[in-house]
Amino acid sequence: MSILRTGTMYGNPHSSIGNQSGSALIVTLLLVTVLVSLVVNFVYEIHIDSSALSNWSNAQRASFIAKSGQTLGSQYMDEIKEAEYSYERELNLPINESFGAGSELTIMIEDENSKFNINSIINQNGSTNEEALSSLKKLLDYLNINPDLALLLADWIDPDSEPRLPYSEETTKDAFLWSSDELQLIVSISPDTYEKIVPYLTVSEKWGRKININTAEIPVLVSLHKDMTGALAKRIIEYREASPFKDWRDVQNISGMNTIGQQIGKTANTKSTDFRVTSTATVNEITRVIESIVDTSKTVRFWREG
Repeated sequence: MSILRTGTMYGNPHSSIGNQSGSALIVTLLLVTVLVSLVVNFVYEIHIDSSALSNWSNAQRASFIAKSGQTLGSQYMDEIKEAEYSYERELNLPINESFGAGSELTIMIEDENSKFNINSIINQNGSTNEEALSSLKKLLDYLNINPDLALLLADWIDPDSEPRLPYSEETTKDAFLWSSDELQLIVSISPDTYEKIVPYLTVSEKWGRKININTAEIPVLVSLHKDMTGALAKRIIEYREASPFKDWRDVQNISGMNTIGQQIGKTANTKSTDFRVTSTATVNEITRVIESIVDTSKTVRFWREG
């Protein structure tokens, strides 16, 4: 006798095929997801590498252009060297050369002889230059800054350990400054004080370098002589604006300056020899800055890139 078996005992063949198809679809989707992720990561890494290479290339171009700016700036030294006197405190040089699309160059030249040399307050043998120290005190006093800061600077520079003020010989450099930026390392000089004094101060190893009365501003002019006042300094500026001084003795032509004008020859002149040249180059938003101090003999006294 035959027994009739129903199809339910063997299952539905179409259901098995559907399960296999579903599994294959899931595996396919997973593979596609992995492949897409790999492709995205690869493209991203290529983009990062390309951007890095582009930035590096732009940075290199900017550096070369900034160095070209230094060369162009040095040409100004030739003009000053041949001139009888100089009277530009700051000058933006016009740029006629083209450095390519997306490139820009600016050159700023600043007269360092218009400023007071901080290193001059200490002689080369380490002793104190009392006259220069008094001049620095006058400059600070005119800026409404405690003149004792000059004593602090002297202790920072001089090689001995004898303090002029309480604790002023602690954590000092005991050597001449190589940049006015070092003033920010002195704890007693606040950021506000630094911003007030730095436009009028410079650093040089030329102890006999003189201040140009055609370019110095009032605080520096006041420091030239113990009897120089702010009012007299203003008269100097008014006079030179109409007619720059060809000789330092010409200050005697100014009312009230006869005696002082005879005595400032040791510290004043009318022709500058040292200049700060700042060349700033930008290539596709990447900027490089080179700052140097160069004299009219083309000797580089200071060089910094950033």
